Amino acid sequence: MRIIGLILAGWMAVAAAGPVWAQSADMERRIVLARELIAVSSGPNLAKSIERYAQSEIEKAAQGQDTEEAAWIRANMPAMIGRMISRMMTDLEPVYAETFTVAELEAQIAFYRSPVGQDIAAKSLEIGMRQEAVMQTALMGLLTEFQSKFCAAFDCGADAGQAAAKRGR
Repeated sequence: MRIIGLILAGWMAVAAAGPVWAQSADMERRIVLARELIAVSSGPNLAKSIERYAQSEIEKAAQGQDTEEAAWIRANMPAMIGRMISRMMTDLEPVYAETFTVAELEAQIAFYRSPVGQDIAAKSLEIGMRQEAVMQTALMGLLTEFQSKFCAAFDCGADAGQAAAKRGR
């Protein structure tokens, strides 16, 4: 009797593990598809394109600065940014896999493999950089407004870190 109970318990454990194994296989498939989607949707040279963009921005920022530090930044920072982007793409794989179903991942891959999808992927980097500029401008506006209103309500004198509420406001 005890043996039958053990056999039944073992069989139930195997039966219960089936869906877990299926989920694991599904997640592995989604990771593979996520990797492919990231590759086709970001274009073949995303890291190199961002490196070139970073190099040009660093050159603009460093104009007139011929210090050893500026030269080191110009020589090293673009490649560091390229490596960071490559690591980020890898880190995004589980995010895509957890967010999208297999069917959704496959549909996006099919789209980005199409001529229109390839055009959109190629333009995405430029759009992303322009979005960044818009967001920086918006953030600066927010911070300027915040500081103005905060300092109207509180004393933001020399001890800005220790602002005291103005009386009667």
